[in-house]
Amino acid sequence: MSDTFPPRPLARDDVAKLVAAVAGSDFAEQILAHIRQAAEIANFGTFYVADMGNPEPVLSIWAGEMSGYWFNRNASTILSHDLLMDSILHRIRAAKGDGLVIERWRPTPADPISAIYARDQVIERVTVSSYSGRIGFQSFFVRGAASGWITDQEMQRLQAALPLVHELIGLRHRIVGATAQGATRAGRASALRARDAGPFGRLTPREAEVCDLAVQGLSVGGTALELGVSENTVRTLRRRAYEKLEVSSATQIATLILNVMG
Repeated sequence: MSDTFPPRPLARDDVAKLVAAVAGSDFAEQILAHIRQAAEIANFGTFYVADMGNPEPVLSIWAGEMSGYWFNRNASTILSHDLLMDSILHRIRAAKGDGLVIERWRPTPADPISAIYARDQVIERVTVSSYSGRIGFQSFFVRGAASGWITDQEMQRLQAALPLVHELIGLRHRIVGATAQGATRAGRASALRARDAGPFGRLTPREAEVCDLAVQGLSVGGTALELGVSENTVRTLRRRAYEKLEVSSATQIATLILNVMG
């Protein structure tokens, strides 16, 4: 009796499709499409922190109706506001260990993020935060005003779907790093240095590379491994680049890139 079976096609289910897309260029769009089966979500994104001991959140993945330019502009505004950035880090720290923290939130008129949400016609947000080892990140899903408040039924479906989505975003980070989803080579310090654009023209090629990796969320150690140099060399290159650009963090570099490109 034969122990072999004739080959036959087997369709992937939605979860299998998401897992298969983790390393692909359309991962963010597939995540958003999956989430929209649970509830209408206008945009989603992720704040990634490579080292919670020295936290510098970066916007790493996003998709939705808002353009990448404005999504990055909003993220830069949020991360440059101490109260708003502390709020992100507080929620991530609350998830330290093996758990996830899921929160449904609506801004009040006094909240410093209200002006951004009002301009972009956003009325509600659901976040998922996690913190394991030294790495923390928060995925956030925002609801447009045209869709109305999230219903209880939609929230139940989101609570069922978001843990898997959040873990797949984390897997994406581990596989391909925190490179900004949808970012083009033109939006890199290296490309701006080559064009002699703004203060980036003052950087050496190696200093620009270090800036690119810092914006992607790599730590000093991770950058050293990526470039094949010592950590002391990375620190020196960062210091020189930051002095030339007149910045003090990777977040400020990302903002400067947007300003120069804009």
